[in-house]
Amino acid sequence: MIDPAVLERLVAGRTDLVHDLLAAGVDARATDARGTALIRWCAYYGDVSAIRLLLAAGERLDSLGTDLGLDAAAFHGHWRLCQFLLENGAAVGGTPSAGGETPLHAALCSTDRLRYDAVVEVLLAAGADPNAATVAGVETGAFMRDCRTRGETPLHRAAAFGTADTVRRLLDAGARREVRDAHGDTPLGWASWYGRPDEVLHLLCYGPFTIHPQRRGLRADLIGQPLPPAKD
Repeated sequence: MIDPAVLERLVAGRTDLVHDLLAAGVDARATDARGTALIRWCAYYGDVSAIRLLLAAGERLDSLGTDLGLDAAAFHGHWRLCQFLLENGAAVGGTPSAGGETPLHAALCSTDRLRYDAVVEVLLAAGADPNAATVAGVETGAFMRDCRTRGETPLHRAAAFGTADTVRRLLDAGARREVRDAHGDTPLGWASWYGRPDEVLHLLCYGPFTIHPQRRGLRADLIGQPLPPAKD
């Protein structure tokens, strides 16, 4: 039987306590009162060492789902876990879903790029498709709000939430600037809607769309610049 106090601490983030539970004879495939497996809590917190310990004691990666937990690992920003799962059989494109979202899409839903760009790097290195498009109009939990997919590629999301480095990574991996979502918008359009900085816009320009190298922005133009009065 699991010690409730130890389990409570594990659920709160102390996944290292898996060592104590296993030493006390707890089954590696044990669950909490709600039926959540220990390995799922370890994956939630990105603890690869704890997961490996559970696997050695008889747990299985498919307890994390048919995609072996890769989509959730990408969504939570755990690059080490993503790499471990890929090394152990997870498909880099995830498993088919109604909305067509891939783990790469899941890694491009946040502005916390220090955390998530490492995930993007791991996924691209494993062969993730930077041009995979979602199915338009399907409810998505990627933003944890009332949102639906728009037929967007990872580059569309990077245009909205990524940095110039994020965008550059995808372009270097073969992402297409000209691709349009279900509403006809390109990644440049998304970046424009979201008011992204020039360094992002420059990378997404294509064809006739350019940014003047001396562009100051509308605010600076409207403020103007005081000049000394003309001399008689």
